[in-house]
Amino acid sequence: MSVTAASPGVSPGGDEAVLEVYDRAASRYDLVNDLVSFGTSNWYRRRTILSLEMPEDATLVDVGTGTGSLALAAQRFLPDSPAIVAVDPSTGMRGLAVKAGVRDVRPGSFESIPVDDHSMDAVVSGYAIRYAEDLSTAFAEIRRVLRPGGRLVLLEMIVPPRGFRRTLARFLIRGVGSRVLPVICRSRAAGDLLRHFWNAISSFDPPEVVTAALIEAGFEEVEYRHVGGLLGEFRARVSDV
Repeated sequence: MSVTAASPGVSPGGDEAVLEVYDRAASRYDLVNDLVSFGTSNWYRRRTILSLEMPEDATLVDVGTGTGSLALAAQRFLPDSPAIVAVDPSTGMRGLAVKAGVRDVRPGSFESIPVDDHSMDAVVSGYAIRYAEDLSTAFAEIRRVLRPGGRLVLLEMIVPPRGFRRTLARFLIRGVGSRVLPVICRSRAAGDLLRHFWNAISSFDPPEVVTAALIEAGFEEVEYRHVGGLLGEFRARVSDV
């Protein structure tokens, strides 16, 4: 298991202030995700890999891997894969992914995925596309690394644009959670992470904007699925030729 150094000309990317929040709260990240998703986030990551229905030797890159849950699921269900790559701009997150057992962890972001052109059968991401600086740039980079027929799955937390459900989510995450979690975790950084988490998911583009950007980037079979609660997923594929 190793953390691969950034290759020449490849920047890990990411806003420095955001990276600082994640580096400081990295050890509490899984707990925050479990609380916000009511314990379903890691289960849903595993389900995502199985839903791809790929052969056991398929190649995959997990962008914004965090502590490595998606990449670990890929290692389990694609045992003959020659390349399962986990990418994250946060040093703290990459270190935890390595400790968790992810074999190939590299610095990078949606704007700069450190793998070869047309080398991956699938690109997946768990709750990270909201941090892409520009969707068009991110989707062009994803297309660069996917092989013909390659698949894309982006998991994300989607907050309703208005109404009671948005108010309730804000109250539970930014109001209650950001005050209670630091006490439970004995970590002020956990509260900072939850406040940042709310700011990020509440300002993310609505699903129709993301699907339109995917279509504009040339993806096919583009769809958005509301899974339940705040959980949603974007799916697409590139053409076979």
